[in-house]
Amino acid sequence: MSSNKAIPGVSTKNSVIQSLLLPVGAIFFISVLVVGYLWTSSEFRKLDEENQRYESEYLENQKVVLRAEVQRVKSLLLREKANAESQLKSSLKERIDDAYMIASSIYERSKNRYSDDVIQHMIIAALQDMRLKDDGYYFITTLDGEMKLYPPDDSVMGRSARDAFNANGGDVVFRMGELAKQQKEGFISYPWARAGYVGEQHRKFSYIKRFKPYDWVIGTGAYLDNFEEEIKHQIFRKVSEFSYGTREEGYFFINSYEGDLFVTNGQYFAGKKNIWDVEDARGQKVVQANAALAKQNPEGGFSTYFWKKNTGEVAEKISYVLGMDEWGIFIGSGAYLDTVRHELKRRESLLAEQVKVRIYSAASVLGIALLVVLAAMWLIGHRLARNIRLIQCSFEHSATSRQHIDIEDVYFDEFRSLAASANDMIDGLNQQAEELRHRVLHDQLTSLPNRLQGASHLNQMIERSINTQAVVALLFIDLDNFKEINDTLGHSAGDELLQKVSLRLQRVVREEDIVARLGGDEFTVITGLLNERADAAVIADKLLSAFQKPFSIESTELHVTASIGISMFPDDGLDAEILLRNADSAMYEAKRDGRNGFRFYTPDMTVEVRQRVMMMDELREAIEKQQFLLHFQPQVCLTTGEVIGAEALVRWMHPEKGLIPPNDFIPYAESSGQIAQIGEWVLMEACTKMSEWRAQGYSLRKVAVNISNQQLRRKSLVMLVKQALADTGCQPETLELEITESTLMQNPEDMVEELVQLKALGVSLAIDDFGTGYSSLSYLKQLPINKLKIDRSFVRDLDVDENDRAITRAIIALGKSLNLTVIAEGVEYASQVSFLASEQCEQIQGYLYSKPLPEEEFLVYLKEHKSRREEMAEWI
Repeated sequence: MSSNKAIPGVSTKNSVIQSLLLPVGAIFFISVLVVGYLWTSSEFRKLDEENQRYESEYLENQKVVLRAEVQRVKSLLLREKANAESQLKSSLKERIDDAYMIASSIYERSKNRYSDDVIQHMIIAALQDMRLKDDGYYFITTLDGEMKLYPPDDSVMGRSARDAFNANGGDVVFRMGELAKQQKEGFISYPWARAGYVGEQHRKFSYIKRFKPYDWVIGTGAYLDNFEEEIKHQIFRKVSEFSYGTREEGYFFINSYEGDLFVTNGQYFAGKKNIWDVEDARGQKVVQANAALAKQNPEGGFSTYFWKKNTGEVAEKISYVLGMDEWGIFIGSGAYLDTVRHELKRRESLLAEQVKVRIYSAASVLGIALLVVLAAMWLIGHRLARNIRLIQCSFEHSATSRQHIDIEDVYFDEFRSLAASANDMIDGLNQQAEELRHRVLHDQLTSLPNRLQGASHLNQMIERSINTQAVVALLFIDLDNFKEINDTLGHSAGDELLQKVSLRLQRVVREEDIVARLGGDEFTVITGLLNERADAAVIADKLLSAFQKPFSIESTELHVTASIGISMFPDDGLDAEILLRNADSAMYEAKRDGRNGFRFYTPDMTVEVRQRVMMMDELREAIEKQQFLLHFQPQVCLTTGEVIGAEALVRWMHPEKGLIPPNDFIPYAESSGQIAQIGEWVLMEACTKMSEWRAQGYSLRKVAVNISNQQLRRKSLVMLVKQALADTGCQPETLELEITESTLMQNPEDMVEELVQLKALGVSLAIDDFGTGYSSLSYLKQLPINKLKIDRSFVRDLDVDENDRAITRAIIALGKSLNLTVIAEGVEYASQVSFLASEQCEQIQGYLYSKPLPEEEFLVYLKEHKSRREEMAEWI
């Protein structure tokens, strides 16, 4: 491409650039002058601000130095004080080790030759006259506080420390005994009277050690005052020699809170001089002010005053003082402010000279820059003009159409690179748009179309159906018992199963059908155009057949089934939302029919769905507001007629509908998962009632509570039962848990471990509805159960059905052979009692004796119920 090609709007003579050069140059020159003036003014203003800031920082730095130096000295004093304590402790331990060695030596030499009394006297005599260099002594006491040796006062020998000393002294001795019991030896600090100091308590350290043969406590002690005093004067003398600063002009002063002078200006006075009333040049009593400041501010503080310098000149001084209450002193150091101001003036002059040099340099640079800029404008301007218009037009076209810029039409390598970057950006935007579109419309786990894409496709098929007079089917697929797979194998296994299910579904549908995932374990199939309703049933059968072969998940073969609901356009809805809702209702009907099947939508399903949703909402409110109550049905001993137990049965006291029986709400609670919360409440309430009845004197032996399948599978039942027993005070042997046979047989291997843990708590376990769940005798033998409960379906027809009599007879025989108690439920006639008694069934429960009763009526029943042996004898 020729560089001389004419470009619309750009003159080949660069007349636009030439016409702008002089005005731009003039503007730039004026700008330089204005900027120079503003910059110069700014520099001097910054100089003033810098001087002010430096003055503030310099003073603050002086304060930091003063604080650091004073705190350094205090830290040194505290370390030396701690060293004094450490030296004292080491000395005390060495003394006790010597005394212990003497006592042990006497004991070992004499234990087989003399009596214990003689040996004890020998040890006491050996230690009694041993006086230490600081007038210390050894003392001996028993672990119980009986004084065996106390050289300062022989009269306390053989007496209890609490009798021999005041309350404080007795407590100290007994603390020594406790220390010896727990640690055998160790240090103890305490206040103790000191000879020559009437009415005063001085801090004392002791080291004690347990003498095992006689359970003695051997100890010695010393007062800390003597050690600290010697250390204090040594370190004060050392501090008087300290100095700091570049000229070593900094020094420290140390005074007592009463004005005694120890150190100042490099001299050591040993506290022999008191300057409490010394005043500064303006009459301020400096020492008194500093002492008050140190006492009131544990972290230290600054004071200012006018003090005479070594030259005789009076100057303002700032000092930092810090108290040390341990020794009753304050430490300080200061600096004269006139020295600070002299340093600030020197630095201000130096900075002013530096600013002038910067201004002259900047003016030279700006002049040169002006010439360079004008030349650069002339050289670059006419070259850029030719390409600006071209690249602008190309960008505008490519940005709106998302098409590449033709690089061959662009001048200069820089603009070609810019065009290439723009093309890469356009490619990235196109790719991101496609990825975003796919993510919005597809499920991330299975890559199937999601709910949004499925609804869009369904609406498209509805439009096609309207135009062709055909029908469209929506199949709503839900995996059966998928939650149990997640709970037992984990969510990763559940995700793998969903992926494999999606692949199988896609393989069995027709090419014109699409599979979508709504979420969780819910899928939909949107068919192509169909001729009749029966075509949808054929597709549903194919989908169900896809689940006949097991799925291999994490080396486990899983047999999974599905329930399918079908809605048809236009019969069951005119838009995607209604068709989806109705297919969902049909799917729930398929689950209620036993799962692993399909159902077509019918209008009455909508009513059932509304009832189900309303019931679940009301159940949720009932759980929150605890609208449930318990009824109790007596369990009677068949031999004595005595009421030996009761089964706790939940009832719902609805605020508007009144008492609702369990058959009307338990199925909804089980399908929604709310049965676990209800079961937890029943368990806690039953345990509470049983505990209260026992406390009131009722002799009921057990209360039985039904455990749902969901409670047992949550793996938290053991903790729940343990918590209920602990919170209510219910005795474990009075609680019986009833678990249906069908629940136990779903996964008996996993159930055994949890049942064993429940049995270990002391509660009883019963199999409910026995005879209906196809129990394996081998599993039954392994389960830690106490009772079999014959299902009411066998008891109901005992009078007329020989098969029921044979099954009942076999269950009773089985229970006896396994040493299990057998109870029959649903007993309503005397003839049933007669048969059960003849087969030696041990317990019965049913309306023949009592219906389930509210608590008040049940307790009345217990009081009025008498042995019914004679009445039962007639039935038998």
